[in-house]
Amino acid sequence: MSISGEWFIPKNLEFQKIKVRGPTEWATFSLSDSNGISGQAEITSTQIGVSVTSLIAKLADNLRGKKISSDYDVISFNNISEKSLETNLPLATAVSGLRSALSDALSRQLRIPLFLYIRLLMKDSEIKKSKVKLYANINRSMLPNEFGNVQRTPEIFGKMAKKAVENGFKTIKCAPFDECKPGYKKKGVPAEAEIGLDRVRAIKSVVDPEINLYIDCHSRFDENSANFIANELIDMGIDWFEEPVDPIKEKLISQKIVSNCNVPVAGGEMGYGLSTFIDLINSNSLDIVMPDIKFCGGVIEAYRIGKELENIKKGTVSIHCPSGPISLLASAHATLAFGNILPLEHAVYENNWRHKILEPFEIITEGNLKIPDGEGLGAKIDPAIIAFYGKKWSE
Repeated sequence: MSISGEWFIPKNLEFQKIKVRGPTEWATFSLSDSNGISGQAEITSTQIGVSVTSLIAKLADNLRGKKISSDYDVISFNNISEKSLETNLPLATAVSGLRSALSDALSRQLRIPLFLYIRLLMKDSEIKKSKVKLYANINRSMLPNEFGNVQRTPEIFGKMAKKAVENGFKTIKCAPFDECKPGYKKKGVPAEAEIGLDRVRAIKSVVDPEINLYIDCHSRFDENSANFIANELIDMGIDWFEEPVDPIKEKLISQKIVSNCNVPVAGGEMGYGLSTFIDLINSNSLDIVMPDIKFCGGVIEAYRIGKELENIKKGTVSIHCPSGPISLLASAHATLAFGNILPLEHAVYENNWRHKILEPFEIITEGNLKIPDGEGLGAKIDPAIIAFYGKKWSE
């Protein structure tokens, strides 16, 4: 699908990397034409463990000099099958990044904001909202920094949650079960999970009851332990239970957990494509899906997932985004375009200069991200930040 008469002819490809905190880096790239119009996307690949820059360069070579009128041209010009994208995570990451960058470029070509481009593309009515509700993921603020490991005691979890609430966030998320690994020999709550439960108790002890608390398990449980952990957490008053197991790899187990759980079970962050997420909901493998624009097919595909599933049942989609400001901003445009009920994820307090990465600055107040005025994403990475904290290169 495209907007008639508009196209973008890719010419130059440049990669950027920013050192954020300890071993954490955010990887992005820009795809530009000969007229100075460019689209940007984030391709941070921490979760897949391999770089995808060479693959992006290879796929982009088949786009150079061609009139690109749709983000889907990435797939068609490279003769990629949908099935391969559902099963090949590096390929899905590369394709998702290129699709997002082209969506940014095409909306800049039209001189309209990305969220409006998405709605026009999909023949939806125009909207004029300017902010998106976020929830605060405090987990990454306690990962190793430049000095080494950071304490992850219950008290520190409580401190970071309290800080987020004081900054206006109404919903907090944490991943408290670092010490856990599936393959438990005994039934019941694994001994390794006790410190994680203490971290959750510490948060609940310092925030008001009306603050929502989301718990991310990072697939550290199995069917038996997940049910026991869920009961403990529900007794504490949590509001969602995220990925006790991988719902894509362990679909049947996830279905059983959903059927026994009294709070919504969320997940699916590594899935690609609308059909994957429809199946996760229709099969009762999840109550809430969490497409990530870096893996799910980019901003247009994220919109399609959100729009389709929110039309079936409200409050079933929340975009996954524990990443940098380019990813958050693109996710916010998609979230705004499909008309979200649930908040969008934001990883808080990784460093104290994150907001300066974009020009204009990233603005988050009272738990809401302001969509900047302007075309496309409305912001770009400041070259000075790349020069000071990172590097750029071509492949």
